[in-house]
Amino acid sequence: MAPQKADPEEYEWNQPYSVHKRIYYQLDHFSRVMASRGIHPRQFLPNIPERLTALVYCGTAHLRHKLGSLTWGPAVQFAKAMAQTTFASLEVGTFLLVDQVSAEIHVYGDTLGAGPGELGNFVLCRRYSAQPIHERKATDLPGVELVVLDDAFWVRLLLFTDMGFAESYMLGEFECDDLTCFFQMFILNREQLNNGTTWFSGLFSHLTGLARVANTMDNARLNIVRHYDISNDMFAAFLSPDMMYSCPIWKHLTDSDPQQEESLEDAQMNKINYFIEAAKIKPTDHVLEIGTGWGTMAIEAVRKTGCRVTTITLSQEQKIYAEKRIREAGFSDNIEVHLLDYRLLPDRKVPYDKIISCEMIEAVGEKFLPTYFSRIDKLLKKDGGIAVFQSITMPEGRHKGYSKREDFINHYIFPGGYLPSVTQLINHITNESNGTLIVEKLENIGSHYVKTLRLWREAFMDKFDSVIAPALKQKRPHMTEEDVEVFRRMWEYYFAYSEAGFLTKTLGDVIITVGREGALEMMEGIPL
Repeated sequence: MAPQKADPEEYEWNQPYSVHKRIYYQLDHFSRVMASRGIHPRQFLPNIPERLTALVYCGTAHLRHKLGSLTWGPAVQFAKAMAQTTFASLEVGTFLLVDQVSAEIHVYGDTLGAGPGELGNFVLCRRYSAQPIHERKATDLPGVELVVLDDAFWVRLLLFTDMGFAESYMLGEFECDDLTCFFQMFILNREQLNNGTTWFSGLFSHLTGLARVANTMDNARLNIVRHYDISNDMFAAFLSPDMMYSCPIWKHLTDSDPQQEESLEDAQMNKINYFIEAAKIKPTDHVLEIGTGWGTMAIEAVRKTGCRVTTITLSQEQKIYAEKRIREAGFSDNIEVHLLDYRLLPDRKVPYDKIISCEMIEAVGEKFLPTYFSRIDKLLKKDGGIAVFQSITMPEGRHKGYSKREDFINHYIFPGGYLPSVTQLINHITNESNGTLIVEKLENIGSHYVKTLRLWREAFMDKFDSVIAPALKQKRPHMTEEDVEVFRRMWEYYFAYSEAGFLTKTLGDVIITVGREGALEMMEGIPL
């Protein structure tokens, strides 16, 4: 009998959510899927390298869990001493550290002339925390207060640094009055803190980096399910009514009137209009959208131009939701939604006039970026075709190190996620099209993400108890109250972590418009 095919969606929501390993439920989806269906690894994993990859990935995660839970006295004292030595090198900002376990208080960083135990620093930290967020500036010096509640915090921090810090927060081993501000302070002191790495964390990060699993079609499907199929109700609780889950464009950041008030929905519509204008979509166009989301981009493209859209997604939840919204908008004749991997899109006798893709490239993975842009080249018409892509990016100077290690985002939030550099994107666009896709415009809108992520985080926290927690329990009936709290803290951490990345320009978000030779529509409005 042929081995039974694992259904990732059925698996994901019907497994016990072990408290003992509640953080690690997302690890090693190979083993979890196989275990849920009684499938032997050889029946599911296609080759020996992937089997070894899964083994290393699962093994390092289990070891990290065991080591991070150590609270043996000498280990704690050694870890605490190492951490305090590192904190002493802070130069920018003020860090107030309260250790409730040992009843100690320490102040690090810019003391503004006050001694390490004097009141000035306490006042500075708390005054900064009390300042309304919308009144802060990116150039303001951060002040942060962190309270340690469990000695395991120190061990995790020593052994796994950034990942240990994340897991410690998720487990409630410390509290911080402003996570975004903490990450900002860390980034501003990155050189002094050796990029937040130790010998131990470097080893584990390297091992898990080696064990990254490529986004084959099966893996890509699993990864999308694990993030986007959590619950439509959850996403609706913190997104704006348009359900756009990507960086918008805030006009007041670019217009001359700084007092102009916009809603998040207004900002998302600005971005959608940017796409429609950049792609020069017109009524006769057949547009391919790679990454449906919840259908807003396709709906608005049809509403504003009368075009025809074929859109693809790997999320069953998104497909159902998008099709419902398309029917309600009256555009079922203009928009087709397919549950399909971009690699399976068939070649067409009549290629697409335009192709758009909004923050989907991050799910492609480094190995398959050439394949992605090769499919774009095959599917876009050769004479006058236009494509517009939006992608979060990693700066060139940090990209090499990033691509070799695992971080919080691609471990817990976007499994399989990978942020390309701008150079990578441009090179692949050029190489995979044999130079026939010409970059017409590139704009970095990353700064527009800062306010967006803050608003998402505030809405997430505000709606968590009333909307998100009940939706989670309905989807995952085995989750305990403790599990739900870990989930809440994980997403709170994700929003703050990302906000700080864009606030410090450690991350970018680019919109790239490309066109074939003969794309004369791009010359519209230009005097000749």
